[in-house]
Amino acid sequence: MLVYMTKKFIFIPVVNNFNLLEKAINSVPDNIFDDYFIFNNSNQKIPIDTKQFKVIDRFGRLTFRQTQNAMREYAIINNYDYYCFMHNDGEIIGDTVERLIQMADEYIKNKKKWSVIFTYYDVFCAYSTECVNQIGKWGDDKWIKTQQSGYYLDCDYYRRMKNTSYEVLQLPNSNILHNEASNTIHNEKEKKIWDQQYQIVKQHYINKWGGEPNNETYKTPWNL
Repeated sequence: MLVYMTKKFIFIPVVNNFNLLEKAINSVPDNIFDDYFIFNNSNQKIPIDTKQFKVIDRFGRLTFRQTQNAMREYAIINNYDYYCFMHNDGEIIGDTVERLIQMADEYIKNKKKWSVIFTYYDVFCAYSTECVNQIGKWGDDKWIKTQQSGYYLDCDYYRRMKNTSYEVLQLPNSNILHNEASNTIHNEKEKKIWDQQYQIVKQHYINKWGGEPNNETYKTPWNL
């Protein structure tokens, strides 16, 4: 049972693998979020019933960074307390959504500062709008703007969260399936792009933090 009234939405970005998206949609309870969005980066009409989810596709194909920043800005401008992000190859089991919302609502009710609530990492997670507003946009001015620039972007943003006074949370006993990890690059065309760009993004992250994820040596970006 929810204990505090908050304003929240959930969004799922998609490039391909609509059969997995259908599983994701079906696993999200209805009438629990104020808004439900599918961020369509597939360059085609989504060929399945999106049910309670409204499709955002007026932008065309955006990068993962652009998608995250569009949703961040939407949450800030429209005064949402927090919002949830879900991979299109994720699937939520049992009461995980309800318990995540209860955790977020309790923190907001008690005026505790939090940044993100992870379940199975960020296959399904929640972002505090207050925190993302303070941190700023995903990426940075030097982050490459090519299509597969999303790799290491999550590591960068979550590291920035950890360097604030906002608490990083983990939902206990979460039940989330990740049906096909990195399913987008299983597509031959997407994999070719990824192969061309992966090392560039990786090197940028190393330059920024002094090492790869979990082996960083800088406490601040570029050791400033």
